Amino acid sequence: MKKSLLLATLPILALGLFAANEKKLSETEMVEASMPKIEAPKKKHEILCFSKPYGFRHGSIEIGETMLKVMGEKTGLFNVTFSEDLANFEPENIKKFDAICFNNNTHIQKGLKDEAQRASLINYVKNGGGIFAIHSATDGGWPEYTEMIGGNFNGHPWGAGGTWDIANEDPGHPIVKDVHGGKGFKLKDELYLYKDFDRSKQRVLMSLDMNSEANGKRKGSRKDNDYALAWVKEYGKGRVFVSAFGHNNEVFYNPKILKMWVEGFRYVLGETEVETASMKKPDFNQPKK
Repeated sequence: MKKSLLLATLPILALGLFAANEKKLSETEMVEASMPKIEAPKKKHEILCFSKPYGFRHGSIEIGETMLKVMGEKTGLFNVTFSEDLANFEPENIKKFDAICFNNNTHIQKGLKDEAQRASLINYVKNGGGIFAIHSATDGGWPEYTEMIGGNFNGHPWGAGGTWDIANEDPGHPIVKDVHGGKGFKLKDELYLYKDFDRSKQRVLMSLDMNSEANGKRKGSRKDNDYALAWVKEYGKGRVFVSAFGHNNEVFYNPKILKMWVEGFRYVLGETEVETASMKKPDFNQPKK
């Protein structure tokens, strides 16, 4: 090899060796590295993670469970029980938990058919229980469940392969004020369009940025152009946090999302008091005419 060619090749070889020696983090390690720190909780809570789907099965269910395990351990907020047993929703069992995380459990109405178990879940929340709903936990349900959650899946015109502009509607709110400095951000994920959604019944925290040309207008668009993606609400004495985010695996170790989710859990577990009264859609997020 000629000297000049060798000299030109050395930097390329060096970069290759560096890349080969660089440690590739596992998804669990990425969750651990991205999990925010919080102040010591008032107590260690007990939560149930229910991930069983009765429709489309999301590939991110497992990383969702990993995220919950890591969050519980690193923040000290909770112990988590992973179970697909519907008996957990019976009155004598559900009362063991301070909150329930519905982790991508599509079409729960097809599984939770027993009227007594349905009533037990609804009464559990009305009497002070917490609900943390991830992505397709909003895909399906019976009327009372949909009312409790605050919306029902009506398509995903913003697909998982796209990168979309997300608006922080309430930058002073404790759950989202420290997410990306209280500003909007870009996210690659599948975003839902909702029916049976009424802004007056919940506090919207994040939504699709309607000033973004990338987001655009999609088939089935709502007449009110209201595309909420994260919200909190009270349901009786209970507390509900909903996140449309959670289709793609990388969402579960995105520091921005994890920051919001940790604070969402603190709210549903009663660790923090936050504003849940409805707020009108901000002027900055009105669609361009």
